[in-house]
Amino acid sequence: MLQGARDNPELFPVPENARKTGTLAYTFMILSMAVTTSIFFLGWFSQILELNMLQTIVAALIGNSVVALIMTLNGYVGIKYGIPFPVQLRPAFGYRGSVLPLLVRVIVSIFWYGIDGYIAAWAITEMAMIIAGVPSDKIVEIALRYTPITFVLYLLFVWAVGYKKITGIKILDSIAGPLLMAFFAWFTYYLTTVPGLPGEFPSLTGGGVEWTSGNFFLMIAVQTAWWSTIALNVSDICRFNASRSVKSLAAAHFAGLVIPQLVGTWLGYVATSLTGGEESPIDIIATYSPSPVLAFFGLLFAALATGSTNVTGDVPAATNGIIRLTGWGWHRSLTMATFLAWLLIGPYSIVRWEKALDVANTLLLFNWYYSMWLGPIAAVMVLDYWVVRRKEYPVEELYKYGESGRFWRGVGYSSGVGWVGVVSFLLGIIGEYVISALQGNLQVYYGFIPVPGIELAWYYGFFISAISYLALSKLVYRG
Repeated sequence: MLQGARDNPELFPVPENARKTGTLAYTFMILSMAVTTSIFFLGWFSQILELNMLQTIVAALIGNSVVALIMTLNGYVGIKYGIPFPVQLRPAFGYRGSVLPLLVRVIVSIFWYGIDGYIAAWAITEMAMIIAGVPSDKIVEIALRYTPITFVLYLLFVWAVGYKKITGIKILDSIAGPLLMAFFAWFTYYLTTVPGLPGEFPSLTGGGVEWTSGNFFLMIAVQTAWWSTIALNVSDICRFNASRSVKSLAAAHFAGLVIPQLVGTWLGYVATSLTGGEESPIDIIATYSPSPVLAFFGLLFAALATGSTNVTGDVPAATNGIIRLTGWGWHRSLTMATFLAWLLIGPYSIVRWEKALDVANTLLLFNWYYSMWLGPIAAVMVLDYWVVRRKEYPVEELYKYGESGRFWRGVGYSSGVGWVGVVSFLLGIIGEYVISALQGNLQVYYGFIPVPGIELAWYYGFFISAISYLALSKLVYRG
């Protein structure tokens, strides 16, 4: 029993005898998390930004390699101590101060829970239309009317899987992602053999934009932002690992994240290019599959893979965050996260069903904008453990509540707030706004919400916060 702990037991360290996930199983878990329907949208986005194929691949390689590195550095804390993300934040931000970055991560995870959920429900509804014999050219239009209903049923399914926690996640993850990747790879090849398509096979280097253009940097930013969420709370997953090797983590993240993201982006780019670049990957499967049976199974794999991403990447982050914020148990917190995911999109999809696909189309800008908050958090977390604390966290102290706790009233902490981490995080955000203003790119939404209009906001925020944290740590902690 941890002395002085007031946390829900769900946030306690996972003991050695409860760690059931091996290296291979963890790699497949990351693979199925990464291989979701939305990654094929990345190739579509790249066409919207007018990048050529080589630029698309390079942007994906840069963005996802950075994310895999951060995942490995943060994930090692999880496999070493068995602690979850909300607890991992405490040394850098303080017991109470950790609520700030945790709240940011919870908000983003609930959004992804909803948006991925709607994409999966969209695929499920189109499956139903195929079974009902609806002509392929009418499926998208008719399916939109019924997707709000399917969305509720889908969220209930994810809730039921999440109810079993890591056991349910492992069962789903072992099959979903690989099936979708295999199907979409075959499907893209099939499209290359179909005559009379509205598009053409893209060349490797033809066309495109300048390598120093804002569009190329924006694509790097989107690729980075795509999984920069899980890069923060990866300990929620890998703390169940039986292996304590950082090398196994690095290999799993490269094989399970970087390679699938490269392949998925490329397949999405080719498939949408062949079909004219106007339709989403989901609609392409429904419209261009050679038979209703194949279209049905393609959409089934899309729905399952998106579900595995929900329960691997979104559910743990949102649920553990709500547990920390409210003190509730897993099941109650999971239920709240699921309801909030519905509330984000469900009512709009009912009232404005004909515009519901706009939810998916906002992914491009949303990824860009939320990344500005995540870069600074990643910097503080990584520098705190690997440099400032020199790879040592006192586990007992992480759970001590009140004046006797090191991360409540120790050096650099006041009333549970670690001011070095909080100030460094805020300096990273402020720096992004300053850089954007100096470049004349500051944007305003709804007439009063300013947003930095810089493509590489995650990177600016990361380095500003990293430098700030190192400097302030040396001043406050004195080495």
